Order: sequence, then C-alpha cells, then structure tokens
Amino acid sequence: MAAELAKLRFLPTPRWTLVFCLGLAVAGSAVALFDGSVRASTYVDAAEVITGVGTVIGAIVLGVWVAGVEYGQNTMRRVLAADPRRGRLFAAKVATAVAASLLLTLVVWTASVILLSFAAGANDASSPTRDLFTASATSLVANPIYAAIGCAVAMLARSMAGGMAAMLALVFVLDTALTALPGGNISLGSALREIGRALEGESGQDAGHAVRVTVAWIVILLGTAWARFTRTDVT
Repeated sequence: MAAELAKLRFLPTPRWTLVFCLGLAVAGSAVALFDGSVRASTYVDAAEVITGVGTVIGAIVLGVWVAGVEYGQNTMRRVLAADPRRGRLFAAKVATAVAASLLLTLVVWTASVILLSFAAGANDASSPTRDLFTASATSLVANPIYAAIGCAVAMLARSMAGGMAAMLALVFVLDTALTALPGGNISLGSALREIGRALEGESGQDAGHAVRVTVAWIVILLGTAWARFTRTDVT
C-alpha cells in the first residue's frame, strides 16, 4: 500500500487529473456567473453536468491508471517478484483507486460548491449551497465505484490504453445500449443515477433494484479481474 500511495504523490498523472477536474469546475462556475441567472437550479445544474461528469472521468482515469501504469511501464513482474502475494497487491490497488477517487471528488466538489455559491450570490440568486452539497453526495457514492471498476478492467485488459478504452466504452456506449433494452434496466450508470436520486430524496425510485444492479457489476468485474490476476501468468 505504501508503494501505491507513493505513486499517487510523486507521479504526474494524479496531479494532472486533479488539475483537469478543477479546471472544469472553475469553467462551469465562470459560465454560471456570466449567465447571470437568478435561479438556484441553474447553478445546481451546472455542478451536476460539469463537475459531476468531470469527476466521473477523473475517477475512471485514476482507477485505470493505478493498475494500468504497471503494465504500461512493464513493472508488474518486478513488483510480484519482490512480493508474490497477488491477492494483497490486487486489494491494495483497488483500495488506492477508491481512496484517490474519493479525495479527488471531495476536493473538486468543495471547490465547485464555493465557486458556484459565490456566483449565485453575485447574481442575487437564491443560495444553492444546500442543493449543491446534496448533489455532491451522488458523486461521492458513484465515483469510488467507477474507480474500483476501472482498476478491475485495467487488470483484465493488462494495459493502460486498453483499460481506458474499455472503461470509456462501458460508461458511454454499453451503458446507453443497456439502458435501451426492454424489460428492466441493468446498466451501471442508470443504477448509480437511481441511487443518487434516492439520496437526494426523490420519491418513486427503485433504490433496491439499483443497489442490486450496482453490486452485481462490482462483484462480476472485480471477481473476474481478481481470478485472472491471481491465477494466470503476468505477461
């Protein structure tokens, strides 16, 4: 775990991911400020669309990077030669991805809440702070899940580029296709959105179904990645 944390501190990808996400939050706040709206919902929508999507991308990048960087630099064999406990390494990588995504989400959403609250005050709009904090709860739940799954997918692909491509396809292509299927929604994105709406207090949402779908995605992908990583040779 110490080695994984050291990589977060000293390698550039986590820093640039944070800069990218913070840049989106600043840009969204600037757009809302110059829009001049007096409706609090405008600022909440800006946060959900720009900050929300930005931190999802950031969480995916961190999750894939935590595992994929070893394959990209061809260091996985050396890591396992130093400590052959594959299950422990797998758990450390997933835990690091989850912790990093949580920290990123917390920092970026805090900045977004402060900036959008300032923008709303400058335009004499009703304070959106409470609704912004409620909206941030969805990201704090969803992003660690995306990060953990991204780590698992990178382990399955055994490639940084392959893991990133697979995750983007999962989130932005396969998710849409599964949402369109008749007879029940089994997409991860829709399940996480339903959980988010339940956290925000919206009635009529089947949170139980959403939780089951989310758990199924986590168990299947992490379980498959764990089985492959612990039972097959690393190339």
